[in-house]
Amino acid sequence: MEDRQGGDAEVMRNAGVVAERGSVLPAPRGCSAVVAGWLLSWMLVVAAPAAPAEAGADPWRPVARFLDRGDTPGVEALAPQERLVLRATLELKLGRPERVLRLLDGAPSDDPLVGLLEAEAHRRAALRALGRVPDDYGRGLERERRRLASARLDPWLREAEVRLERLRDDLVGRLNRPVDLLQLGPDVANVFLVDKARSRLFAFVRDGAGGWRKLVDSYVVTGSRPGDKQREGDGRTPDGVYRFVGRLEGAQLAPRYGPVAFPIDYPNALDRIHHKDGHGIWLHGYAPQVRRRPPRDTRGCFSLPNDLLIRLAPRILPGKSWVVVGENLRFDDPARREALRRSVAEAIESWRRDWSSLDTDAYLRHYHPAFRSGRLRLAEWKWYKRRINRGKRMIRVALSDITMIHDPNRWPEGEVVVVQFHQEYRSDNYSDRTTKRLYLVRAAEGEPWRILSEETVPDRG
Repeated sequence: MEDRQGGDAEVMRNAGVVAERGSVLPAPRGCSAVVAGWLLSWMLVVAAPAAPAEAGADPWRPVARFLDRGDTPGVEALAPQERLVLRATLELKLGRPERVLRLLDGAPSDDPLVGLLEAEAHRRAALRALGRVPDDYGRGLERERRRLASARLDPWLREAEVRLERLRDDLVGRLNRPVDLLQLGPDVANVFLVDKARSRLFAFVRDGAGGWRKLVDSYVVTGSRPGDKQREGDGRTPDGVYRFVGRLEGAQLAPRYGPVAFPIDYPNALDRIHHKDGHGIWLHGYAPQVRRRPPRDTRGCFSLPNDLLIRLAPRILPGKSWVVVGENLRFDDPARREALRRSVAEAIESWRRDWSSLDTDAYLRHYHPAFRSGRLRLAEWKWYKRRINRGKRMIRVALSDITMIHDPNRWPEGEVVVVQFHQEYRSDNYSDRTTKRLYLVRAAEGEPWRILSEETVPDRG
């Protein structure tokens, strides 16, 4: 759980249009006044070279045309104020701060992104103007010039950058097929992918034709500190493969968490093997009246705007909705995905076949030296399985409804895949049907997968 909040801006009304060429740049307003005022004071005394256009600007020019026209489905769906923020953000990317200032002239000042965009545009415009000051006139002001040049506001504009990147990817059809979703069984209702590096949450749902489609690609707020969660209170969002396991609302939930929250099963079996602790990692909303938050602003949870969370809430089914958390998740590489899926499927089938054959030595070779199952370590597991198999004349194991999800994060043992399935076990003196979850690891591509953890999943998921 977490309780830090960002600014409390209201939903913004539509604001002005681009001023005519040659008009005077507007003065800073609203929440940008302090920062921009400081910048303008330096503009009077600081000499600097002109700010160049952003590197790699050309790929963004088609996006600029879509935003200007406004007749593309991905753009038409934007609220007017959101479109204004994206246009201003794009103009900064294209190295045109003066256009940003004209665009935002008259925009409401209660949106923190508008204020920050305006302040950063003033800073860049000041540097560009000071580049026209002759060297002999600005001699001796190098220190002040460096201070102005280093006063970048980019980290506070990350939300605007993320929203613009999302629009670009939508327009060009990127990030549609996650590599990590290798195979999803019928027990999986949907999967939420949280990319901490991109500050984006993707939700994938069944498309009705046996496949999966992307339902949501949204800005998401994660832990205040980068990296994987290790300890209670470290401010990090955990990396790994999880499931939602509950729902909190009403009197169960403090107002700062929004209208509803969904806990995940952190720490899971893999986390416990690696001695990770902490608890209370939720997907939740924003405090009342808060409309924007910076990208790293929680104690470890992941947070969506309330309106989106409310729309998603009916789809989040405890035990059936999975969560994948990592950084720079891979998409749109079907060859890589299929190679992974095939290697895992072959490993699982080999394990099943060796277990059914009563070749106990071959069966136990599928387990990793660091294996854990509850309190049992590998030596205890081997003793337990050998004792059971000695009394068997026949074993038949059948697996169905298999789910395979690749963990995008590197663990100490190497690469990890989570596999869950229904298992039917029959022997000459015992039979049962259970749901199993395995964590498979391999040190490098091409090496065999080994079982690091094996657990029986309760009926509730």
